Order: sequence, then structure tokens, then C-alpha cells
Amino acid sequence: MDRPLHTVRSRLEDFLAELATLQYRYGAGLAPGLPVASLHASFPELSAPETFAAANEALAKARLREDALAVRRITLVRELIATQVEESLAARAGDAVIAAEATSHIPADDQTLSLSQALAQIPREQHRARRALLESGAGNFLWEHRGAYGDRRDAALQAAELLGFANYPALRQDVTGIDAGKLAEAAEETLRRTEDAYRDVLGYVLRKLEPNLQALPGGEARRHDVQAALRAPWMDAHFRREDTVPAVMRWLSDWGLRPDAGGRIRLDDEARPGKASRPFVAAVRVPDEIRLVLQPRSGMDALGDLLHELGHAWHLAHVDEDAPTELRRLGDASVTEAYAATFERLLLSPPWLKRYLNLPSGTVKDVIRLAAFQALAVLRRHCAKLSYELSLSTKGASADRADEYADGQRRALFAQPHPGFFLHDVDSQLYVTRYLRAWALETRLTAHLLERFNEDFWRNPAAFTWLKAQFARGGAVDAEGLATEVSGTPLALPEAGARLVAILNQ
Repeated sequence: MDRPLHTVRSRLEDFLAELATLQYRYGAGLAPGLPVASLHASFPELSAPETFAAANEALAKARLREDALAVRRITLVRELIATQVEESLAARAGDAVIAAEATSHIPADDQTLSLSQALAQIPREQHRARRALLESGAGNFLWEHRGAYGDRRDAALQAAELLGFANYPALRQDVTGIDAGKLAEAAEETLRRTEDAYRDVLGYVLRKLEPNLQALPGGEARRHDVQAALRAPWMDAHFRREDTVPAVMRWLSDWGLRPDAGGRIRLDDEARPGKASRPFVAAVRVPDEIRLVLQPRSGMDALGDLLHELGHAWHLAHVDEDAPTELRRLGDASVTEAYAATFERLLLSPPWLKRYLNLPSGTVKDVIRLAAFQALAVLRRHCAKLSYELSLSTKGASADRADEYADGQRRALFAQPHPGFFLHDVDSQLYVTRYLRAWALETRLTAHLLERFNEDFWRNPAAFTWLKAQFARGGAVDAEGLATEVSGTPLALPEAGARLVAILNQ
């Protein structure tokens, strides 16, 4: 490699370990801020346009040599550099956002909550009037502070210009190989094909929540109603944390696995002020130090979140420790998201639910239908987000985008969103494309596991041996390549929606 890339590679492990540690401490409630600006100052080569130019030259040379491994390694580093150029430009705005959120006061009847507390409470709030108050307060706060959030989003446009691209989607396609425009067409098709099934079940879950509540266009459902319904609170008695966490541990034991993956996965499950409401994984050192952070919670959604993050943790803890740094630490995020989704989709497995949660057959049917609906709602929301985020990252974060955001979410969810969320409900680096491709890949992975190892693959040691071999590859394979390996055909997003619709129609 040329010298600038040699320097990047020699310091890549330390940079990513420090970044993951900062993210862990902030998300775990152990630190009040996320000082990425100082991190970028310590590793200036990772956010330098000159390093990106050097990566371009090195990639061209590797392609001329037809050196596939070198091409893959340089491609991954090049994407990281483009991301860090953007993150460096966004650092000051990011600090402003964190500071604003830390001092936020969202009215909630006779008390006030921080923005993060309000957002975590909305889906769990039983009383509709209070949910509406929390959503309105959070949305109004985000609208009032849209300047800082907008500056964060507009850093993407600045990065594209700095690196010599016509627009941000062009930059991301160049560094990732993902054609977001083509994926957006598949997302539109998925929305069309899943609309009827989604609306049918939406009507059912809204009535379970509030007997007279109806979806748009004829009703008055808001997004907070959908969020609460997706939690399926009427099922909470079957998903107590004191039952579900031991059940997951039993499952791993039956599969012949230690929950801590031989000490590589470190669990942080203490209740702590400031801790993220949803679990997450921080890859401090791969594969040796993976931190799984969870806030003690009950509920069907909490179990799904736990399974999802376990999928991430188990993947990262089994990456080949002898692989080059780029292949251990970087890669197509769609792949790890697909592994996480594969674990989460165990909620669609009748024998898994019966074996580990001891649910009766009638309850199992309800759980599977609700889990499929939850997955479909998330899929539809992200399908709508993709076209919106492509517009946002091309036209910029003006207030005009708020109507675009609200129109897309209204169409996807058949509920009224608060337009103030238009800059908050956004995935940096068009990560929405990773989620959509991941769900398409998960459909193929699960089909392969069922065909090769039967419906109880989740306790077949041979199935985990196969999975572990895939995990070990790290960033060596992308989602398209893995999908083709297991199914013989490339990814197709509408298949993910069709699978969920089939379950809902049973």
C-alpha cells in the first residue's frame, strides 16, 4: 500500500477500539458526552481528503494487478475514510446536538423528562393522552433545535463536495458499491406489495390498544399509537424479563454455547441512569472484547432486541482473529445486521417459542403473527425512509424536507407522524440501505438454515458450525456475495416483505 494507507492500517485497530470505547461509555451511561472531535484530532489521517485520494490510487493499482484480497482491503479502508471525513465535518454539530439533548426538558404532565427519556417512554406509555403529550413535546423540541440537527445532516453534502462527488448518494455508491436508487425502487415495490396485509393487522393491533382507534386515512392514529401497538403490551405477561433472559441462556446452552463466548462477550446489564433504553453492542476489540449493553426490560419487543444484539455479539466474537485488521474490523454492515436479524427472527419459530418460553399453541400463533407484523412495520418504515433520506442528502436539511418525511412515514405506517422528527429519524451514511439489504439477506439465510438443518436448526450443533464459519470471514464477503452463495441468486428486497405477508396471511 502507499504510505498514507500504511499509516492508516497501522493505527486502524487503535482508532476503532477508542471509538467503540467512547460509544460504549456514552451509551452505557458512564460518560456525559461523546468526544469524537478529540479522537479525530488524534488520528488526523483517517479524516483527511488526501488519504482518500491515496486510497483511490492504491485501489486502481490493486485492480490492475487483479489482486482480489488487496482490492477488498483497500475498498473497506476507503469507505472508512470517507465516513470519517464526514464525521469530522459533523463533529461540532454532533456536540451541539448532544449538549441540547442533555439539557432538554420535555413536559410530561407534572414532571419533565429528557429527550431520550421521553422517546423511550412513548412506546411504553399506556395512556394515549400522555403519549401524545410526550410525542408533541419531543417533536417540538427537535423542531426548535433543527439547526444543529440540520448542520449534522448537511455535513454529508460537504463531505461529498470535498471528496469530489456530484452529490452524497454518488459518494456512498462509489465507496460501498450499493446502488441506493435501485434499492429505492425495490423499496417502493415492497411497500406496494405489503400494504394490504399491513393495514389489516394494523387495524387489529390498534383496536387491542384502544377499542375505537383507527388507522389513516379514515381514523386518527398517530405514530405514537403504532409504536405502542408494536410493543404488544397485552402480551407482557408471557415475556417477563425474569423468564425471557434465562430462556435465552438455556437456548444458547442447548446449542452447546457459552453465553459469554468464552469470555469474549462482556455483558453490561446493570440498571443505570443515562443508559440507552435499547440494547447495543460495542466492538472494542474484535474478536476478543465485545460489549453487550442492555437495560433490564420486559416485553416481547425487549426479547426481540436481546436476540438481535446477541446476533451481533456472536458474529463479532467469532471473526477469525488472524484475519487482516480490515477484514476483522470493517465490512458490509448488511451482513452483521442480517446475522442479528436471523437471531431475532427466532420469534417466528413455533418450536423455539414452545421449547424455551413454554407457550401454549394458541399463544404461539398470536406471538408469531405479532412478531411478523412488528418486522413488517419496521421494514415499511425503512422503505419509506430510504427515498426520503436520498432526497435529504441531495437537497439539504431545509425545513421543506419535513413535509417529505411526514408524507413518506404517513404512507408507510398509515399513522400521522410529527414532522419535527424529520432530522432525528435519519440513519447516518445512508445506513438505511444496510438495514434493507440485511433483511433481504436474512430471508435467504433463514431459508438456507431451515432447508439444510431443519426447523430446529437453532439447537443443531452442525448449524452453528456452519454459522461460525460464516462469522469467521468478517468483512471478506458482502451481502450480495453471501446471498448468491447460499441461494444462487442476488438479493431481492420484496422477498423479505413477501415472507412476512405469508406469515400474516396464515
